[in-house]
Amino acid sequence: MAIFAFQHTDAEHLSLLGGVLMRRRIPVRYFPLHRGHPLPSPEELWREARGLVVLGGPMGVHEAEKHPWLRPEMALLGEALRRDFPVYGLCLGSQLMAGALGARVYPGGAKKEIGWFPVQRTGEGARDPLLAGEGDEFTAFQWHGDTFDLPAGAAHLASSERYPHQAFRSGRRGYAFQFHLEVAPEDIRRWLRAFAGDLASARSDADPNEILARMPAAIGELNARAERLFLRWLEMAGYPPA
Repeated sequence: MAIFAFQHTDAEHLSLLGGVLMRRRIPVRYFPLHRGHPLPSPEELWREARGLVVLGGPMGVHEAEKHPWLRPEMALLGEALRRDFPVYGLCLGSQLMAGALGARVYPGGAKKEIGWFPVQRTGEGARDPLLAGEGDEFTAFQWHGDTFDLPAGAAHLASSERYPHQAFRSGRRGYAFQFHLEVAPEDIRRWLRAFAGDLASARSDADPNEILARMPAAIGELNARAERLFLRWLEMAGYPPA
């Protein structure tokens, strides 16, 4: 059985996580929703996939009029999360999960988080089976200006100084991360070109030169942690241990 991946822009894909799946010989099915690709039916998702990765994108959850696939995507995510189907959301994916669970998703009042930022694990995060053993603070790669309220009943797993809701768990197998756990160096370089408008925004204080300068020291630890977390989630989804 496959991992399904919901994609929202050509600039963002599974990247590092795709490499993990390739090494594990786990098939992947992409659904490029921004290109008009239809969503799978709920029955197709349950029947043909063991898990769902919901990737990032430049749009906001509140832009459903501009991106009409957002509402049906959230409806399917809500159904999946209520069934405790394994879902792994990154950046926009985490916001879609929050919205699917009835939480408010909105533009943040603080400056955008773009670049390398410390993230703190909460007490619930320290007890979580995915994040246990990962340390109380680590450096994450961020690219967002929107945020969300914590969904009712969700476990709050991580926070940061600018945006307190950085990660949550819904049920046993639904994980939402505001930060990016899939990025490789080429992704960061591509985003600096593709999303240059974000860097020029009045809400951004990001310095692209600083982002690139810090990358060699930060990317190795980020990628190692990302692989550990994803492998644990794959076990939760029913795949054998690596």
